[in-house]
Amino acid sequence: MIEEGYALIEPKASYEIFDVKIFRDEVRISGKRSVIKSRSLAAHLKGASKIALFVCTIGGQLAHKVNDYAAKGEIARATVLDAVGSEAAEALAEKVDDLIRKKASSEGYSTVIRFSPGYGDWTIFDQVKILKLLKANKVGVKAIKSCIMVPEKSVTACIGLIRKGPRPIRKVYEEHIKPPKK
Repeated sequence: MIEEGYALIEPKASYEIFDVKIFRDEVRISGKRSVIKSRSLAAHLKGASKIALFVCTIGGQLAHKVNDYAAKGEIARATVLDAVGSEAAEALAEKVDDLIRKKASSEGYSTVIRFSPGYGDWTIFDQVKILKLLKANKVGVKAIKSCIMVPEKSVTACIGLIRKGPRPIRKVYEEHIKPPKK
C-alpha cells in the first residue's frame, strides 16, 4: 500500500540550446570547449547548426519503492512498478522533446529525432559532459563512477536543429532515380 501524499514520480527536466560545428567524427559545442567524439552522432546531426541537450528524470522515489518490493520478495509488483517508471521517464523525455521542437520551430529551425549516449558509437561516458553542461545537479541527476545516471529513471539526449528552408535532394537519392534502360 502506498501512503497518501507519497509521490513516486517527481518529474524534473532541463535543456539548453548550443551552437555547434559538425565534423566527420565529432561535434564541437561552440563556446564551451566541449567535444563529443562520435561518428554516429555527427552523421545523425549532419546539417545542424545548433543542438539542444537535455536531461530529465522522474526522481528516485519510484526506484526506492521498486527495491522495497524486490527486497520483500514481491517481484511481480517490483517488475510492474519498474516498467511504469520506465514509461514515465520516456513520456517525460517525449514532453521535453516536444517543447524543444516547438521552440526550434518558432525560431525557424526544424529538428532531427533525439539521440542519446549509448546509441551507435556515442559512449555513455559522455553523460558526464552533458550533465556538467546542463548543471544537472539542479534537477537532482548525477552520474556515478560507471557513468550510469542516478536516479535510474533519467534520460539525456541531443536533438539537432537545422535551419528551415529549401534543401536540395542529396546526390545519393539522385543516383537511385534513373530512367529504366531501353
